Amino acid sequence: MDASQITAFIREQLKKTPDSKLPLKDVRVIDLGAVVAAPYAATLLADFGAEVIKIEPPEVPDAIRYWAMVEEKYQPFWLVAARNKLPVTLNLKHPQGQKIFGQLVERADVLFENMRPGTLDRLGFPAQKLWETNRGLIIGRISGYGQTGPYAGKPGFGTLAEAMSGFTYKNGQPGGPPTNPPLALADMIAGVHLALGTMIALREQKRGEKGGQELDLSLYEPLFSFLGAEYLIYDLSGEIQERMGNESNFTAPRNSFQTKEGKWVALSASSQATFERMMDLVGHPELKTRPGFRNNQERIQKESRKVLNQVIGEWIKGRTLKEVVDECEKAEVTIGPVYNMQDIANDPHVKERGSIAKVFDPATERTISFPEIPVRLLQTPGKIRFPGLPMGAANEVIYQDLLGYSPEEMSAMKEKGAI
Repeated sequence: MDASQITAFIREQLKKTPDSKLPLKDVRVIDLGAVVAAPYAATLLADFGAEVIKIEPPEVPDAIRYWAMVEEKYQPFWLVAARNKLPVTLNLKHPQGQKIFGQLVERADVLFENMRPGTLDRLGFPAQKLWETNRGLIIGRISGYGQTGPYAGKPGFGTLAEAMSGFTYKNGQPGGPPTNPPLALADMIAGVHLALGTMIALREQKRGEKGGQELDLSLYEPLFSFLGAEYLIYDLSGEIQERMGNESNFTAPRNSFQTKEGKWVALSASSQATFERMMDLVGHPELKTRPGFRNNQERIQKESRKVLNQVIGEWIKGRTLKEVVDECEKAEVTIGPVYNMQDIANDPHVKERGSIAKVFDPATERTISFPEIPVRLLQTPGKIRFPGLPMGAANEVIYQDLLGYSPEEMSAMKEKGAI
């Protein structure tokens, strides 16, 4: 489709939203973030009907558009992460661009940003000014280290946040180096928390009737909170939990094992009944009552884990993946295959449950597939209406249809660099 056809496509999609069961169809969000963190929060709200206006500077596309492009035309990360959003171009450093931004704020319920603290203030939009325009506005901010503290002014990235949270130190093989996660983990977890915080803030608040609220999230704290028990252990005992690879400091047996044909399975059998069934299955029932194995607290000790890994590993290594899974399921032992993306695509449960969404991409006029919305509201489900759209694809829809600018005014603003 060309630009005018995509504009018509967007208008058609928006016509359907008011009559849908999407629970957030009356919420408007300005997504002023970039890359992953704050934009992911906006994506989660958009999945349930929020009208998300995604702002990009005219000359600076969101960097995520160019992560791992396929065939030099597909933008996989953008297509997934910017789904259901209305992308517009807007220059916040241009006087006309600032005027338009104020008009958008006036009509919005939520504003998300993940700039370095103080950046929006320097552009002329401190929180107080935003609330003078719209006193009910929820302002959600994500930054590397939060809006306060000695590190607040530092540039923050997910990799640094993962390192500071304690996650990277704990992740990796015993004796090996700390290992970064292979995805934007800190960003996405922060985005989930921002979406949750926003819904809490909106719970009793209607646009323009109550005072606005500001949400201050760092990248490192949500992930750090997931490691809360490890911090408490340190606080109580002074003990630092070290890297365990696929094992756990807290439960045993738990590990990944290789099968006869070289595939992998993940085992979690620490509950007492499951452990005992596992020992019967692998031919070592005597371990059920031997000191060092009688309960989970004994089994998590180093020497006990070593024995368990050996006897379980030898049993699994002598069998194919199918044999391992079939025998374990028959014995009610919790084990499962380690999947790659091809395995996921071919799995009958994934297909039957509808874990993969098929979405029409108007820009390339083909159907593409990516993960379905993971939160399932059975009465008012979310919906992926369209994938991430080309840069500025919603300019006409937002500036003409919502704000009332004429085509001539838009052409002039584009020529001046305002949009």
